[in-house]
Amino acid sequence: MKTLILLALTCLLEEGMAYAQTPLYVAPGGAASNPGTNINAPTTLANALATIPAGGTIYLRGGTYSFSASVIIPATNNGTSSANKNVVAYASEVPVLDFSGQAIADANRGLVLDGDYWHFTGITIRGAGDNGMLLAGNNNTIEKCIFSGNHDSGLQLSRYVTTNTTISSWPSNNLILNCEAFDNQDPDNEDADGFAAKLTCGTGNVFRGCISHHNIDDGWDFYAKDETGPIGAVTLENCVAYNNGALSNGGTSGNGDKNGFKLGGSGISVNHIVRRCVAFNNGHHGFTDNNNPGNIEVSNNTSYNNAESNFNFREGSTATYRNNLSFNAGSSDKSNGTEVGSSNVWWKNNVSTNSGGLVVSSVDFVSTSPSVGKNSDGSPNLGNFLALASGSDLINTGVTAPGITYTGSAPDLGARESGSTGNPNPGTYTLNLTASPYAGGTVTASPNASSYTAGTVVTLTASPASGYTFSGWSGAASGTSTTTTVTINSNLAVTANFTANNGGGGNTLRIDDAASAVSGYCGADGSRQNSYSGADGGYYINLSNSASKGVNYRITVPSAGTYSFVWRYSNGGANVSTTARLLVNGSTAVTSVSFPKTNSWTAWTTTAAVTATLAAGTNTVRIETTSSTEFAIIDWVEVTGNGPSAGACSASLQSTVAYKEEDSYTTVNEAARVYPNPTVNTSNISFYNKQETRVAVRLFDANGALVNTITNKLYPAGQHQLTVDCSKLVQAVYFIRVERNGKSETLRIIKQ
Repeated sequence: MKTLILLALTCLLEEGMAYAQTPLYVAPGGAASNPGTNINAPTTLANALATIPAGGTIYLRGGTYSFSASVIIPATNNGTSSANKNVVAYASEVPVLDFSGQAIADANRGLVLDGDYWHFTGITIRGAGDNGMLLAGNNNTIEKCIFSGNHDSGLQLSRYVTTNTTISSWPSNNLILNCEAFDNQDPDNEDADGFAAKLTCGTGNVFRGCISHHNIDDGWDFYAKDETGPIGAVTLENCVAYNNGALSNGGTSGNGDKNGFKLGGSGISVNHIVRRCVAFNNGHHGFTDNNNPGNIEVSNNTSYNNAESNFNFREGSTATYRNNLSFNAGSSDKSNGTEVGSSNVWWKNNVSTNSGGLVVSSVDFVSTSPSVGKNSDGSPNLGNFLALASGSDLINTGVTAPGITYTGSAPDLGARESGSTGNPNPGTYTLNLTASPYAGGTVTASPNASSYTAGTVVTLTASPASGYTFSGWSGAASGTSTTTTVTINSNLAVTANFTANNGGGGNTLRIDDAASAVSGYCGADGSRQNSYSGADGGYYINLSNSASKGVNYRITVPSAGTYSFVWRYSNGGANVSTTARLLVNGSTAVTSVSFPKTNSWTAWTTTAAVTATLAAGTNTVRIETTSSTEFAIIDWVEVTGNGPSAGACSASLQSTVAYKEEDSYTTVNEAARVYPNPTVNTSNISFYNKQETRVAVRLFDANGALVNTITNKLYPAGQHQLTVDCSKLVQAVYFIRVERNGKSETLRIIKQ
C-alpha cells in the first residue's frame, strides 16, 4: 500500500513539474478558449497571466496587442524567489502592447504590475492614458523593454494600492535592466518622464543600462514630497539621458523640467547612488539634486552640452563626488557637497576647472558627436562618443570609488573607462603642444605621472602646425601636424623651443581692427575704441549690446579647405555673454565660439582655435553675438591655413563707427536651404532674416500631407539653423516649406 501511495505521489509531482515547465503562447489573435500550451493555438495575454505557474514562461508572439483598459497583475499573483513568472518576446519577434484605445486619464495605466517575482523581457508598451507600466510589486525584473508615446512617465515605480502608506509596503528590490523610454508626453507637457521612481517608491530599486531620451519632462525623476515623505534610495548604473524636454519630432515642453537625471524634491533627504551615467543635450540640467539635501553618491559620470548646468547640486547638498567629468554647459556647474581628492572636472564660468589643475577639452575625447545605439543585450552603445582619447591626462587619474571597477592604475575620469592599463607601447602616445605664431618661447607638456615613467618614447605633436618654427624641425603644410619622436625626461615632461615667423610664413594671416574698412577688416556693428590699455595698436572693437551683432572680414584663399580662427579679446564684465557664432558666406560654420571671462577688461587673451571650411576665392567671414547682452571686446583675428590673404571689402560691408546689420548683409543669400540632402538621420535648415519676423517651417510628404511643424515662432535678425530629425521617416521624397514675411519657400529633401 505504501508503495502504491509513493508511486501516486511521484506521478503527481512529475506531472506538476512538467506543467510548470510547459510554456504558454500568446498572440494578438489568440483565443481565451485556448489553453495556450500549443504555439499553433495561442491564448490571450489575460488568460496566460492568470494561469501561468511560478517558474513558467509566457511567450508573446510579435505584433500589436490593442487594449482599451489596463492590464493588471494583482498583488496575489506572484512568482517565487527561486521561480519567477516570465513574460518574454518570442524568438526575435516584437510584441507591442498598445493602449492607445484608453482615454487620457490618471487611472489609465497600461500594464500594472503589483505582483512579485515577475520577469518581463523584450516587450514594447505604448500609448497608455497614463504610465506605460506602473511597477508596484517587489523583486521584479524588467529587461529590454521599450516605453514610448505614453501620456505620463513611461515606467514608474510607485504604489498601486493607496492604502499602502509606509515605505516598507512600497515597490522594492526591482531591477530595470537595459530598457528604453522615449516620446512620453502628458497633456500639460510637464509630468511625463522616461523613467520615474518617485512619491511612493520603496528601497533597493536599480536602473542599469537604461536609455531615456526625448521625453517631455525628465529622463529620470526621483521626486519626493512632504505628504508621503522620503522614498527609498535608488541606484543608477550605466544609464544614458539625452534630449529630454523635447520630443523626437521637435515638439518642446511647456513647464517640463527637462533634466536628464532629477534626483529628488521638496527638501527631503534621500541618499541615491549614481554611477557611470551619461547626460547630454538635455533642455535643462544634466544631473540635478532638485532640492535633495541627501548624501547622493555621484561617481564617474559624464555630463556634456546640457542647456543649463551639467551638474546642478545646490546649496544644502551633501552629495559626495568622485571622478565626474563636465564639459561645455550652458551655465556654471554647482557642486556643493564633498569632493574626494582632485578627481572631478567641472564646467564653471564657461571654462573647465579642477582643484588639481586638470582641464577637459574636445581633444580629450575620441568624438563629441552624439551617437547612441544599443548592444545585443539592449545596453547603451555610445561608440566613440565621449570616449577618452588615447593620451588624455584624464585616464588613470581618478580615485577609487564604491562600485567602480577599472583596468588601469586608477579609474579614469568620467563614465567611460578607456581600458588603458599603464605605459603605452613606445611611439604610440601623443603629447599636444600649442604655441602662438606671433610669440616665441618654450612650451612643455606633461603626461599623467601615475601612468608614464621616464624613458617612455612618445610622438610629440605641435598645433597649430604653421606660423612658427620648432627647434629641430619646422611647421608642416596647412592641415597637417608637426611631429617628432622624443623621450620623456626624468621630470616626466617634454619641452620644445620655438621662434615666431612674424606673420606665419604665408600660412597665418592676422587681421586687426582699423579706423575704417580696409582689406580684410570690413567693419563691425559697434565702435572702435581705445579706453582699455593693452590692445594691439591701442584700439579694439566694442560691439553693440544686442544679439546678431558682429565683426565682418573678407578672406581670400587659393583653394577650398579647412582653416582655423583665433581671436584676441578681453572679457571682464560681470554679466557678459561668453559665446558667439562664426558665419562663413552667410551660413553658420561654428555654432558656439567660446570667449571665456578674463580677470578685467585689460586682461587680454586668445580664444581656443575653431575650424571652418573656406571656399576658393574671397569669403565673407563674420563673428557674431548670440544673445542681447554685453560681449567681449575684440582686438584681432588670426586665420591659419593654406595661404590666406586679406580680401577686398565690398561697399555693403564697410562702415567707420557704427554698422547696421541690414547693410552689412545685403550681399548675403537670404534663401533658405537644407543640407545634407539626401539625408539618413538628420538635416539642417539654414535661413537668414534681415529683421525680426515670425518663421514657420513645416515638413510635408509627397502627397502634400503635413508630417510635422518644425518651428513656428519669432526669430531675430541674423542667421539661423534648425536641426530636423529624419531618422524615423520612411525612404521617400519630402518637401519643407519655410514661411516668413508673407512669402514661402519650398525645399525638396530626399530621405534615404
